[in-house]
Amino acid sequence: PLAHQILVDDTVEPFEYESTEVVEAEYLTEIGMNQYIDSVRTNENGIINNTISLKQLGMDEPIWTSVIPHGNESYELAKLVVATGPDTITINNGALIQTLSLTDGTLLSTYECFEYDAEGNIAPLVQFGCILAVETSDSVYIVDGGEKLHRFATFDEAPNVMTLQAIWQLPNEMKVIDDLVEAELLDDTHLLIVSKEMAGVVELEKNSVQIGGVGTGFQQSANVLINATSSANFSAVDVGHSNLIDEKISEATTSNQLIVLGTEDGDLMAWNYLPAEETLLVEETKLSINNFADQIRDVRLTDIDNSGDTELLITTEDEARLLYGTSMVQRLIIEVPEGENVAVAFGDTPKDIVDDTTHLHAIVIGENYSTTSGVVESSMFLSGGIVFEDVPTLIGLLVSIILMILLYVHSEWYVVNTVGILVGSGVIVMLGVSFVPTLIMIFMVAAAIYDAWAVYKSKHMLDLADTMINLNLPILLVAPQDTDYSFRAERTPASTEVSPSNVEDEESSQPRERVIKKSNDAMLMGLGDVIFPGMLVLSTLQYIGGDDGWIMAMATLVGSLVGYSILMWYVGQGKAQAGLPLLNGGAILGYVLGGFMTIGMAMFQFNISL
Repeated sequence: PLAHQILVDDTVEPFEYESTEVVEAEYLTEIGMNQYIDSVRTNENGIINNTISLKQLGMDEPIWTSVIPHGNESYELAKLVVATGPDTITINNGALIQTLSLTDGTLLSTYECFEYDAEGNIAPLVQFGCILAVETSDSVYIVDGGEKLHRFATFDEAPNVMTLQAIWQLPNEMKVIDDLVEAELLDDTHLLIVSKEMAGVVELEKNSVQIGGVGTGFQQSANVLINATSSANFSAVDVGHSNLIDEKISEATTSNQLIVLGTEDGDLMAWNYLPAEETLLVEETKLSINNFADQIRDVRLTDIDNSGDTELLITTEDEARLLYGTSMVQRLIIEVPEGENVAVAFGDTPKDIVDDTTHLHAIVIGENYSTTSGVVESSMFLSGGIVFEDVPTLIGLLVSIILMILLYVHSEWYVVNTVGILVGSGVIVMLGVSFVPTLIMIFMVAAAIYDAWAVYKSKHMLDLADTMINLNLPILLVAPQDTDYSFRAERTPASTEVSPSNVEDEESSQPRERVIKKSNDAMLMGLGDVIFPGMLVLSTLQYIGGDDGWIMAMATLVGSLVGYSILMWYVGQGKAQAGLPLLNGGAILGYVLGGFMTIGMAMFQFNISL
């Protein structure tokens, strides 16, 4: 079962970074699949401005540039906090809330985060300061440092004027001071807030109830539609067209979106946002994966080949992995530069459009940011689907035909064993790479129960074994005990009565066991008893990567050998035993022990890895 890990090596052309550019600007947020916004702050004679630019990866010139005021010098070092929307972006620095059009960068509105009292003194608009702000069609929503959500009504007839209408209390874990990962306005009534400890979609209502009367300080709790928490902190988020639906972006008839989250300890979480459905948010179980990697640094819904279908690009602790199509087959693996905060995406240069290639851009974000990029070609992709190599295919067909003929005209034990080993290895590989370990263990438990019932209770397996042996089918392995043993001459039915003291005495009534049959000159083992433990070993290697997967696979193999040893001891004692309960039980026990030594309870996840 380990042969394909050594012999089938999917060699690809290595990816190389070609250039690195350091940009003296503040990286604010990504927009869509291949765009982002940055800012350059200037102070000329006490007048502080921010030059906001929307840029596209791979292009030299920005799509648009807009200069907006930053406020007075007391706010010069204030950080810009951004909330994106479908068509706008709201930028807040604690002094000014400004909304720009994503289409051309036009400054649509400006609101102040402070007000003047009756004596002309400046006072903050909200008690704990404007930390996060987002503008809708008729409101500005502000989140302060006390996790309170404030709604201010806006008026078309009075631009840049807003009036407080309602206050809600957000969960304490939804901290936005220094802990905000990303905020995105999904539509006019729903705001996605992802902080380090908690992620949730907040319903933007119009009115709230003051609990306990005006001035008590107790607010109605905000309606948070999902309450996702992470003890290891959220580290990445993206919202876009789902990669799990068979619908092209241009053909989408609804505003459904997929929300993907990543954590510092390598977990993935996902929800489908369905604004037209009665249930607004539905967890996407296919993408909710524990221990996908040691760390998730970035997630990006992308379209690498401009086909209109979405792929998922996940950046782990040291590499970016492209999960292709609705089946999320891993097709591309590229090393990514170090850095706690990174943004990784594909973006075409003018040359890529001519050469039918694309570029991968890795942005390492700090006080400034650097962009490292390199060309991605088709030769760098891992193989997908069925791949036929000419010479191995011809050899395989020739050997198969020869073995089929030998089985028919000369079905000796060494022919049966050769075919059995080849067939068993093929079945192990095909099924082992097709099912995750948890699912295979369910199959193994069910097969072990059936095996015990078929051997001890109904005994129909004995008649089936007689038929298979007489037909010379390669569904067993033969271990001759004598050099002159001939399998062709061996036709002792599995249910024949054999005396342990005298093999020629047919008066003793001892039913033979299906899996292990000790005849006069040979011991027979059913092929299925080799396939099931082998499937679990190979599946463990396939779906649990790195050293953890290797340790668990070896523990599974050792466990199956221990079960086999116990089975042989019972057979040596003359006690009939069904093979699968011991063989499968030993393999599963080895898997569980290996899992507790490495990845813990994540070993029971159905979608444990990819």
